[in-house]
Amino acid sequence: MTNLISFPNSSSFFVEQQLTYQQWCEAVNFHRQKLLNNKANTWLLYCDDAFEFSVLFFALLSANKKIILPQNGTVNQLEQCLAYVDGFAGTAELAIENVLAFSAHASLPLAQPLTIKPNAELVLFTSGSSGAAKAIDKTFQHLLTEISQLEECFATLVNQACIVSTVSHQHIYGLLVKLIWPIWFGRDVILQPYEYPEHLCHDINKYGLKQVALVSSPAHFHRLVKDNVYQTMADKFSSLFSSGGPLSADASAQLEQDLGQSPIEIYGSTETGGIGWRQRRANQAQYWQPFNNVQVAQDSDSHCLLIKSPYFDCQGWYQTDDQIKLTDNGQFELCGRIDRIVKIEEKRVSLDHVQQCLKALDFIDDAYCLTQVKKRGLQIVATIVLTDSAKLELEKSRNLVFNRKIKAGLNKSMEAIAIPKRFRYLSTLPYNPSGKLNKSEMEKFFD
Repeated sequence: MTNLISFPNSSSFFVEQQLTYQQWCEAVNFHRQKLLNNKANTWLLYCDDAFEFSVLFFALLSANKKIILPQNGTVNQLEQCLAYVDGFAGTAELAIENVLAFSAHASLPLAQPLTIKPNAELVLFTSGSSGAAKAIDKTFQHLLTEISQLEECFATLVNQACIVSTVSHQHIYGLLVKLIWPIWFGRDVILQPYEYPEHLCHDINKYGLKQVALVSSPAHFHRLVKDNVYQTMADKFSSLFSSGGPLSADASAQLEQDLGQSPIEIYGSTETGGIGWRQRRANQAQYWQPFNNVQVAQDSDSHCLLIKSPYFDCQGWYQTDDQIKLTDNGQFELCGRIDRIVKIEEKRVSLDHVQQCLKALDFIDDAYCLTQVKKRGLQIVATIVLTDSAKLELEKSRNLVFNRKIKAGLNKSMEAIAIPKRFRYLSTLPYNPSGKLNKSEMEKFFD
């Protein structure tokens, strides 16, 4: 490993800001000089604007400062992170004196190439389904190794497309795939995420983009299939990426029909980085292909996935909480999380299997199962999103009628003890900004 990593001679163009890579580097250098004159070593970085974030992120790294990335921008989360830092970089009103705000249009010509130490430190806070934050340590070398693998796997598919997204840069998936990857490997990029597909379609026309690669989430794609406005410009999409959770087989098939391709799904976590990927075709199995530099195995007792990866520090095999089945050719099938297997009346029940059975009912769009402890013991409960026609039917009847309808449908595929005892009907399941389901939010519906 070399002592320093030089910034590449990239040809990235920041479409929304109409700035070249050279101008971006000069903006990074301007803020880097300010940081070099600041004695603080550990910095909290939070910035709503993704372009400003990109400048401050690389300025901090090139000034050899340690970066703390919060899981979200809530006041409570930012204030909790302040206990770990000497300074704050970004745009927020916080009770801290040492602040580096982004200076618009500021630049400083480069006397020499910008460099980053491979062991430059980052700490990312997760925002998993429980809402409880966990600090994950990374180095810049970890991130660089991972985006190099993305380039190896998907460069041909992305080709010369402009990278666009619907996901946040504060989480590792967005940070890697929509921000570091295009900047480091010289692709045009619009860093600010799109909330609505109509806005993306507008900008494709506004900027005259010939091809785009969309970095998105299951939540976006599941909404999209109900009214896919991208169909009118399907030829503009070179590739689609999804991460943060599994994409349903129905949504994947519908997107392939509408846009001529299904999304490339990336499986991993903040802690492990990417583990594998898949691009499902109609009537094909749901197997995942490990990334070339990631080794996978199966624990003989728990059947959990074991990995060895250069994307994080771990001696030996690292055990995940996901149970798998390995295929003869080294691919694997995800079989549910070990912490989603519960015992009810001494029988093991997979909450993920119950969810799959619920989603298989033709009047249910989405579902999520949880557990509750009642006087009679542990029981399964479920949040349900109905199809549009079923929602109209529910309005004309009572919840009790639909509860019976669901239970009758499940009787064909599972034992009575595994059938949820209570249901809550939602317009949509609550996803957090990284595209993960918010378990704590759903629990509140059963209080």
